[in-house]
Amino acid sequence: MSHPRTAIRDALVDRLKTKVDDVFPTDAGDKIYGSRSKPLFDQLLPAILVYARNENIVEERFKSDGFGATKRELDIAFEAVVLGGEEVDTALDKIAEQIENAFDGWEMPTRKADVLKLKSTEIDISIDGSKTYGAIRLTYNITYYTE
Repeated sequence: MSHPRTAIRDALVDRLKTKVDDVFPTDAGDKIYGSRSKPLFDQLLPAILVYARNENIVEERFKSDGFGATKRELDIAFEAVVLGGEEVDTALDKIAEQIENAFDGWEMPTRKADVLKLKSTEIDISIDGSKTYGAIRLTYNITYYTE
């Protein structure tokens, strides 16, 4: 059995890869990867990487026998990378809005009790010769429990 983080990450990737009314939720199409280590070449852009950044265990009061569910707060990153020019900021804002819309009010099919909230957004660009690459990372916090 895999760790709940894996199931959560897989569900998030699947949400972004699944067409709604025959249209992908983001401009990245099906170029959504559940790892931070996917090499991204120009022909793969735009693309979105989905990965865990941090997880905290929240102290909970346990039953008198000392056993109970463990409350976890997981930070998941959606890092979108685009190839752009002068309009790179607009492209980043657009894909960020698409990611936010995809998860607004969404419940994970197999983990309905998990709570997903947008926590922060970081934006960066890199210029390599005549090419401009933009990246935007949306970090979501997911609260879930394990036994």
